[in-house]
Amino acid sequence: MGRYLIAGAAGYTGARLAEHLLAQGHSVRGLVRDPDTDIVQRLAARGMAVWEGDITRPETLVGVASGVEYVYNLTARLVLENGAVRRTFVDGNRNLIAACSRARTVRAYVFAGNMAPYGDRGDEWLDEDAPVAPCYPLGVTMVEAEQAILDLVRQHNFPAIILRAGTIYGPERDFIDAVQNGTATLIGDGRNFTAHIHISDLIAALDRLATDGQPGAVYNASDDEPARMADLYAAVCEALDLPPLTPTSKESALAAGLDPSVVGMAAASTRARNRRLREELGLELRYPSVQTWLSERLGTREQALAR
Repeated sequence: MGRYLIAGAAGYTGARLAEHLLAQGHSVRGLVRDPDTDIVQRLAARGMAVWEGDITRPETLVGVASGVEYVYNLTARLVLENGAVRRTFVDGNRNLIAACSRARTVRAYVFAGNMAPYGDRGDEWLDEDAPVAPCYPLGVTMVEAEQAILDLVRQHNFPAIILRAGTIYGPERDFIDAVQNGTATLIGDGRNFTAHIHISDLIAALDRLATDGQPGAVYNASDDEPARMADLYAAVCEALDLPPLTPTSKESALAAGLDPSVVGMAAASTRARNRRLREELGLELRYPSVQTWLSERLGTREQALAR
């Protein structure tokens, strides 16, 4: 059985990955900022060793990777938290990698980022070899973080792998619920492609990447069929017999005070290919498209209206 460290074990993805690894009998150490939350206590009861620390504070990471073979950096910060994004993604990766290097036992380090480095690319298909072209602040920071990691791969032969995750959805993070409760927003004309990944498929990808991923490589974690946002929301609204969403222009969203990175992420078109997951790892997605999830969640129109 393997020995794993998950930075961000209390988060949406981190907690589910910890549960998955523990169920397989692996040893799991969870790096968390607050050990007293219900989710951390639940994971501890299932066997996760809890390490209180913060990747932006290197003094809290001394010994965190001791004896560990596989490391996941799944930490994140809200783009609205002033200065925290760069400290988390750039400085945080450097700090955690330094702790891993001192341990001398780490065989793989997986950093889970997002699609922001691609920017807004219209209808262009984007595989992992496509050049980055960030067009909003978060994208610029993510490119810097990735470059810092890849520099360490090249200079010190550190076994790091970069994963660019699409918009994560699934239980407790469901855009169908957002439409139903009126919190869903459509920024831009809605013709932008958005890469999605169901949480169960993301967990499967993370599991495989640690043991079978290629150090120094970038992997897109996205579904096989990226959807245009307008089409996605239209399908949900039709199934629920709700009026279509009214688009908000990017200019209006910015004028209303929304953060440029929030607007950028919502309106950018990222038609990503998951080529390396399929060809190198042989991963077959349980949810190859958002439509698979919609069909499972909503069923027939009559079933949807009965909810």
